[in-house]
Amino acid sequence: MYNSIQDTLIIGKKVIYLPTCHSTNDIAAEIVHAGLFDEGTIVITDNQVKGRGQRGTDWVADPGQNLTFSVILTPGFLPVADQFLLSQTVALGIHAYAARYVNNAKVKWPNDVYVNGKKVSGVLIENSIQGSRIASSVIGIGVNINQKVFTSAHATSIGKETGGQFVLSEEFNKLLRFLDSFYADLKSKTLHDRIRQDYLTNLFGYNHSVLFKHQERVFEGTVSHVTPQGKLVMKLLSESGTLEVGLKEIEWLKD
Repeated sequence: MYNSIQDTLIIGKKVIYLPTCHSTNDIAAEIVHAGLFDEGTIVITDNQVKGRGQRGTDWVADPGQNLTFSVILTPGFLPVADQFLLSQTVALGIHAYAARYVNNAKVKWPNDVYVNGKKVSGVLIENSIQGSRIASSVIGIGVNINQKVFTSAHATSIGKETGGQFVLSEEFNKLLRFLDSFYADLKSKTLHDRIRQDYLTNLFGYNHSVLFKHQERVFEGTVSHVTPQGKLVMKLLSESGTLEVGLKEIEWLKD
């Protein structure tokens, strides 16, 4: 059972637990639409049957083995032009949690978290925009904790990498404290540059070469930086120049 957390500032003060549901993001969006929520409300389930990932993919997790939940936030302080900061903040929170257990956790642009070259966490953020502000954000988070067998060779879990078996409710509380701390940093506008730099420092491909495919061509390059709008800028090594890409425009060829 997942309980509310009293020692956070915002995230996790209210937790809605559903043994089974189709999608925590969909349930959270319904709650937002009805206006029946406080910022930081969590919708969590042990069995998400129609979980969604980025770019139309599915998020598949064995029931009762992992963390699958959504966070409702109202980051009205964040200009729409800076909304990628929210993605960076969430990724850093999950990365900090994973780094407690493994030494080589990396953020993989835009907001996946990888350990030992395999995906341990995915994030799907759905923002509701009103004018020039973000009225609400529903942030779907999946973190593989105890699952040991995966259909994808590119997926792993904290338990598989460490050989441990974890109590999900305890890991949930730990993760929420990291997310809450990083969200507090986001609300402090003086820390936005630090968030961007920390994100870049922990990004896969920063300061080391990787192979990737863009428009059916294979390139070798390093991550140069990420624009405020969230586009990835690659410094090409196989030829001169840089390449700026958005979502769905790049495919990593090695981890």
